[in-house]
Amino acid sequence: MSSKSEYLTIRVDTELKEEISKAAQIEHRSLSNISKLLLEYAWGQYLAAGSMHELLNRNEKEPHRTSK
Repeated sequence: MSSKSEYLTIRVDTELKEEISKAAQIEHRSLSNISKLLLEYAWGQYLAAGSMHELLNRNEKEPHRTSK
């Protein structure tokens, strides 16, 4: 990624913004910072999957894990 930052504006539901804001507080990060990290992680997952279809259907192909 380049060192120059650009602005990206998106609209999200109020509930989602509140949930991300709470996570940011728990992680001691700003809303902007945690959103950037989540977006970068999601972008990496998308690139690894190769398409949105593969990304979203990947969980159906993997066996379900049970918690112990």
